[in-house]
Amino acid sequence: MTIHTFGEYLNFHPHIHAIVADGLFCEDGSFHAAPTRDLRPLENLFRARLLKMLVEKGRLPPERAEMLRKWKHSGFSLWRSRRIAPDKKDHAERLAQYIIRNSFSMEKMEITAPTGKVLYRSKMSAKTHRNFELFEPTDFIAAITQHIPDKGVQMVRYYGWYSNKSRGMRAKKNPSGGVLLMDSDAPRRIPSKKWRELIKKVWEVDPLECPNCGGEMKIIALIDEGAVIEKILRHLGLWVGYGASRAPPAETGQGYLIEPLEDDPFPDYEAIDQSVATG
Repeated sequence: MTIHTFGEYLNFHPHIHAIVADGLFCEDGSFHAAPTRDLRPLENLFRARLLKMLVEKGRLPPERAEMLRKWKHSGFSLWRSRRIAPDKKDHAERLAQYIIRNSFSMEKMEITAPTGKVLYRSKMSAKTHRNFELFEPTDFIAAITQHIPDKGVQMVRYYGWYSNKSRGMRAKKNPSGGVLLMDSDAPRRIPSKKWRELIKKVWEVDPLECPNCGGEMKIIALIDEGAVIEKILRHLGLWVGYGASRAPPAETGQGYLIEPLEDDPFPDYEAIDQSVATG
């Protein structure tokens, strides 16, 4: 579930996007899809519970809540898009990318000459009956910055079956799931796919793409023993460490020595020193 504070033209329009399991999970892990139903009862239930919560927390006067309950148009709406089948992983990924998108798109904006104003194009607005908005530069910055969340605010949250608590409880029941057992009998987690995506974003290279055939490599082992790592790197001619041969420092001609930089900083992904992959 993600919290969006912006509308189509950067106006303040708070609402929630959610990816929801359209059915019921059972304790045995099975899933039963829900039949198609009218969402108006759910919309009314959500409105009633939200207004009750705001009154109980002192955020809304009771008489104001009663007035809102009598509105012909409640001000609440619930819209359900089409279902995504379990095997359509690419569709689910595109949907997830959509609901965590930025408040504005660089592709939609341009600077107009000679005024320097910001022209922002998007969908046709039902209110203004046009598909663009023209901002003064300072107004455009103000429109963007109003959507920066406060420090520490979580804009993406997980509930129910997908919550951290539920996933942790399932992991305790099945400790070997997603775990590669080492000789020490101490289970070590296989890193998530996030490390791969981070490397691709930062270095613009896929760490699991085979340099020889271009195919996708698979992790076959996690190695954190120094002696084993050194042996592998020495065999590949990549070892640089204590006592290893290295070129002498370069002299600049001004009496200074420039020491070649041998270290390549690499993030520590869950204390795993090195992953070995094969094509």
